[in-house]
Amino acid sequence: MKLILRWVLALGVAGFVSGYVGPIVLDPDANQGPLVGIFITGPGGALAGLVLGALFALLPVSDLVRRRALVASCAVLVLGTLWYVLPEPRVRGYLLEANITRCLAPRELQTAAFDHWDERIAHVTWAQPRAGWKTQADALFARPDGVVLDLDVRSRRAVLVHRRPWDHGRITIADVPGAGDVTRAFARHAGGSCAAYPPGPIRLYYETTWDPRPGPWPPDDLPGLLGLVVAGPAPAAYLGGSSSG
Repeated sequence: MKLILRWVLALGVAGFVSGYVGPIVLDPDANQGPLVGIFITGPGGALAGLVLGALFALLPVSDLVRRRALVASCAVLVLGTLWYVLPEPRVRGYLLEANITRCLAPRELQTAAFDHWDERIAHVTWAQPRAGWKTQADALFARPDGVVLDLDVRSRRAVLVHRRPWDHGRITIADVPGAGDVTRAFARHAGGSCAAYPPGPIRLYYETTWDPRPGPWPPDDLPGLLGLVVAGPAPAAYLGGSSSG
């Protein structure tokens, strides 16, 4: 019985510690955090210890073999857990090969944007909108710093930032679904006139970085008021990135 208990404790602790500490060290931004150790590898390790401990209690092997088997099992569990919690690449943005099918002045979408925000404000009774937001928004729509583009997407590629210890910071480019989609984006890189964005092929890039800090509500910029990403010329560094399928 002591032999079985030793296996249960050893593998349970190994699974718990590696599953608790591993995500904190290797991927501190992950939602899973220490929950892997608490709910998965800790209990799983204890269960594996129960099974293996009972098995080695029945096998006619020496105590030295049992100790070595226990150490090896703990090592396999720890290494397997650490591999499992290694962070996956993070999407930094998307490269689009697209055709501009239509260019709109933001003013054309102002009424729909105001209706949208009026509806949201009416439903959010626990927070007040910032004072004078419509007056400030009127000024933005009257003097826009960009345009709204409707894009017929031909290809969509994700810019991936690798985060594992041996390739941290490496950039790769991967094809992702999205060809054939019609995407609407805000563009300001060529100014605020549709004359600068003629119909036809274009290559654009937009970031997907999420800022957890709360911003003005409703937003105090045109892309935010319209619910659009800001797309611009693709950085040269990303155009030369390695590609993966």
